[in-house]
Amino acid sequence: MPGLRAPVRDRRLRGPPGGIATYAADRLYAEVAYLAYYLHWSRDDLLDLEHAERQRFVAEVAALNTRIQDS
Repeated sequence: MPGLRAPVRDRRLRGPPGGIATYAADRLYAEVAYLAYYLHWSRDDLLDLEHAERQRFVAEVAALNTRIQDS
């Protein structure tokens, strides 16, 4: 059986295998709760959003709230 390449064998020095990084569960809950509160979308609809799209909605809602508070 051939040996493993060094980067695979010594992965403790790097991130998760396959380059997939996990997203903190607390942050995900916070984003979903924030959007559900303001947009009244279902949990499933919010979880179906791609990460970048969900973050964009969070930023847009935050910007709207800032504009309202500054008025």
